[in-house]
Amino acid sequence: MKIINIETHAFFRTIERGQKHGLDYYETKERAFKAVREGRPAARKHLSRQHKTYHAYFNDNLSFYVICLEKGKKVLIKTVIIEEGKE
Repeated sequence: MKIINIETHAFFRTIERGQKHGLDYYETKERAFKAVREGRPAARKHLSRQHKTYHAYFNDNLSFYVICLEKGKKVLIKTVIIEEGKE
């Protein structure tokens, strides 16, 4: 089981980006955490040289790219990118 945390700056940016797509605070946070829990690495978009990038696609045509710093079982979300469409 992973222990997931989010940086303060990334948290506020995530909420801001979620609101642009009509998502509330809880929905945006839950989707970002779900992308990390599922652990599906991004194949080609928004890859980071230093950190892992996870991807999750949702039925309302939104893709979440979550860039994380991992140390053992601890995961720190550095940023979340929300786009329309699949990868």
